[in-house]
Amino acid sequence: MRRLRLSTVIVLSSRGLRGGPPSRFVPQPTTDTRALDVTVIGAPNVGKSLLTNQLVKAAVSAVSSKMDTTTKNVCAAITEDDIQLVVVDSPGTIGITHARKVMGMKKGEESIVADPEYALTRAEYVLVVQDATAPGDYIHHRVLHLLHRHSHVPASLVINKVDLVMDRSELLELTRILTKGRVAGRDIKVAQTTIGRLGKSADTLSLHNDVKGKDEEWKKKFRSIVDTPSSKIAYSETKRLFMEERGYGAFDAVFYVSALDGEGVEPLRDHLKSLSTNRRWRLDENAVTTKTPQSICEESVRAALLDVVPTDMSYRLVPRVNEWKEDGEVLQIVVDIHCDKERVARNLIGKGARKIIDVGKRVNDHMATLFQRQLFVRILVKYKGKVYEGS
Repeated sequence: MRRLRLSTVIVLSSRGLRGGPPSRFVPQPTTDTRALDVTVIGAPNVGKSLLTNQLVKAAVSAVSSKMDTTTKNVCAAITEDDIQLVVVDSPGTIGITHARKVMGMKKGEESIVADPEYALTRAEYVLVVQDATAPGDYIHHRVLHLLHRHSHVPASLVINKVDLVMDRSELLELTRILTKGRVAGRDIKVAQTTIGRLGKSADTLSLHNDVKGKDEEWKKKFRSIVDTPSSKIAYSETKRLFMEERGYGAFDAVFYVSALDGEGVEPLRDHLKSLSTNRRWRLDENAVTTKTPQSICEESVRAALLDVVPTDMSYRLVPRVNEWKEDGEVLQIVVDIHCDKERVARNLIGKGARKIIDVGKRVNDHMATLFQRQLFVRILVKYKGKVYEGS
């Protein structure tokens, strides 16, 4: 069995994805290479991972219908036309309480909370993803906190899931609200609108309800909270601070996309390319991610589990690659899932082994598509150290 180092860069080859240690100096095909480091942020379950995959044209990030599929930053890349885009898909913005109580993360393991901000510290450009079908017409307060903390980094608003919007003219009003009536420094003519997040009619607010219109007490609180890293500030604090803030007035562009079918993604990718600057690439020109093949497989299993197993169980299941070897032309992979309770193992197997078969099919399809080669992923459910086959 051949293990790949954690520093491995995954690149495309004639046999699909392969692993190899990254060169200290990445060879440049021309002297005119350009690059841009992009970070994708947003509330949970808005489609950040699917958008990242579309941008780099490879299913690097695991995707499920549940929130918290992405638990740590995922670095993906695409190199075209002598331009390299390095795109970091970050976890959805949540609080420490959610990470511990809902996801079962222990103290010191909450990278899911800190990673979005960490990704922003290295970003040259930010994509803020917003779900067009979300019930409230406002940007999540944790996202607003990050944007104000890193206001020196230019950003675009990406309104996703437009394929699910019946009347797309409604997106124009949503855009005006989320941008506070300003895009690229220019005013958008808007009317006052009621606050959607409260769930009932409320006093109207101007979309230019900016910091300059607040009293000194609010400004002092704003400066204090914005000066504090997101992982160090309470969820309730940012929620209270931005209760009456619905948008961000410093976006330089707005894009409407469907990350599911790819609609609108090409213009967004072209926009990012146009912002690239002359410099050396960070990765090999064929690189698609810095993740190891094993971690990609484990995250793929975890994403499938989120869709077929009850949430309280799936968050606590940790897939681990136990075997990774070549068998002729076929890559054989074995993934273990250890269960601490028999009822969890039984639920995971499902009646007639339907659930675990479904998980296996999804993972095999994803891995075969990404790696572009023959492979077989076998998933073993274990209880008390032994393979569990149901009762």
